[in-house]
Amino acid sequence: MHSERKLKSEEQAMKPRCSPDLVPADNALTRALENALRAVKEEYPFLDERVEEIAVSRRFTLVRLAGGGIGIAFSGDYEPPPEELVLGETTASELARYAWRHPSLTSLALAAVNAATGMLIEEKPGLNGLVRDRNIVEVINPGPDEAIALVGYIQGVARKLAAKTSKIVVYEDNPIHRALAREKGFTTYPGSQLLLDADNYDIIIATGASLLDPRITVVFTNAKRARLRGFIGPTSSFHIAAAKHLGADFIAGITIPSRHRDTVAKLVKAGYGFKRISRFVTKWIWLRP
Repeated sequence: MHSERKLKSEEQAMKPRCSPDLVPADNALTRALENALRAVKEEYPFLDERVEEIAVSRRFTLVRLAGGGIGIAFSGDYEPPPEELVLGETTASELARYAWRHPSLTSLALAAVNAATGMLIEEKPGLNGLVRDRNIVEVINPGPDEAIALVGYIQGVARKLAAKTSKIVVYEDNPIHRALAREKGFTTYPGSQLLLDADNYDIIIATGASLLDPRITVVFTNAKRARLRGFIGPTSSFHIAAAKHLGADFIAGITIPSRHRDTVAKLVKAGYGFKRISRFVTKWIWLRP
């Protein structure tokens, strides 16, 4: 018995442990993601949220759940998440608690909740307020006199918005993407400028990648004039229940069908961006009740 106890204690000592400074934060994004997971589990009680795999590439963080679902989120040029989270046993709920603790942890939290949400959407396609294969510009239907802020340059979306109204401003932190937007004729500013300009717009569309830092929630709070605020892209592929805490009216995300999960995982790990991955996903828009 003594040797058996000793063996167990040695095994426990070898297990990865969280660093003392790896403390979950209590903030709007954490609460939003916890709300999203709670809603997923209420509608899909068979969800297995244990994390089976974590991978970080130059474009995306990928989380695969034990139930098979995968989710992705923009990773950015940051150091990888802590080793103890990658090597240890964890769940989507646990990862959600680290949002806004650090950009890498935020990406991990988003990817995990996106994976859980994707499994729900595939299992229950008739969710209230969710529409598939619709263009976001058609759904929000901007008027010709409405001013629109696009947070993060998405060329295709910007082009379709420009066909509806000329009052579009792109807010983009990446100087290369900002230059590309200027080449296409759009007025551009760094992202932080929108903290001052937020109340100038009728519609604000932000990429999910903007959630890697808290500025966007301040923008949405300050945008008192706006009739619509929302997120778009693979990083914001979470349950609409998250929208309340983020001040959003809609979420436009993706589901990775089970037949394409391995393919998408291989492309993500190889460093491909969303343009190459998009042919293997199903796009959707979820409107807040």
